Amino acid sequence: MSVEKGFTKENLDYYLKELAKEFRKRNGKNTPAEIVLVGGAAILAN
Repeated sequence: MSVEKGFTKENLDYYLKELAKEFRKRNGKNTPAEIVLVGGAAILAN
């Protein structure tokens, strides 16, 4: 059985930075991207 911590502002920031790193690795630094946060994620990021 696994225990889920849930999202916090700190781990949301971490996951978004990791997502950005992977995106840049696959698509290059100059490829534009947009991430839309909705719901609880948007509240945490605020």
